[in-house]
Amino acid sequence: MTQVEAFTSLDDVKHRKKVLRSNQEGKKYLYRELKEIDLFYFPTEANFIFIDLKVDSEVIFEKLLRKGVIIRPGKTWGCPNFIRVTIGTPYENEKFIQALKKIMSS
Repeated sequence: MTQVEAFTSLDDVKHRKKVLRSNQEGKKYLYRELKEIDLFYFPTEANFIFIDLKVDSEVIFEKLLRKGVIIRPGKTWGCPNFIRVTIGTPYENEKFIQALKKIMSS
């Protein structure tokens, strides 16, 4: 059923444009905030960003998880200091940035 709905949504041009616009706005927000806290990231055309935390991402993963934020540590891809973050809703993006700022400053 989910696959049928997903396939059908591909024909919904209005919905597709809304999702793409939301992703672009979220990406701009995250880029701006990551630059502010001086973190390198790979620019992306996808719905996620690969970010260099300059520290062991497993440690940050655990701390973010305790704050209700789920990211993917980069160890899986051979990049132990990187995280993979999905571009979410404005609320999710802000929650991630606030939690990350708090963790990185402590």
